[in-house]
Amino acid sequence: MSCSEHQIIIQQRLVECMQMAEVYFKQKFVLPTLLFNQRGNVAGTAHLQKNLIKLNNTLLNDNFDEFMQTVLPHEVAHIITYQKFNRVKPHGVEWQSIMHKVFNLPPTVRHKMDTTKTQGKMFDYQCRCGTVKLTVRKHNKVVRKQQIYCCRKCQQQLVEIR
Repeated sequence: MSCSEHQIIIQQRLVECMQMAEVYFKQKFVLPTLLFNQRGNVAGTAHLQKNLIKLNNTLLNDNFDEFMQTVLPHEVAHIITYQKFNRVKPHGVEWQSIMHKVFNLPPTVRHKMDTTKTQGKMFDYQCRCGTVKLTVRKHNKVVRKQQIYCCRKCQQQLVEIR
């Protein structure tokens, strides 16, 4: 299937997901705009105030079924949560409930797709645990002394390996 065919089918799936929410909640929701310009390793993002969903076209084309089954419903659940409950925790009980009750899906937060095609240049940093890779954006923040990053496991400050 071509890239544009994937996008058309995903747009149809968006409408289906919104209709599922409307049936469940017995109310109308505003259909979000769908863009295919999400960058990096992120599969998708929901921009709540703009009523917009961005999907990563590279990951979409390599993982079409996963986008249809989980990624798009995940992002739609954010939009529905915002339209129904306004400002709540991004993956809080309201969002989790929509994932379970409307889409019959587990409320997973991270994908496990291969992101080698979407990854930019990475920089090696070190902590007690070993080597950690930082993106160009994070590396540049360290270089400009705008940010300090710490290991999620050992909490030690990451230091660039030169």
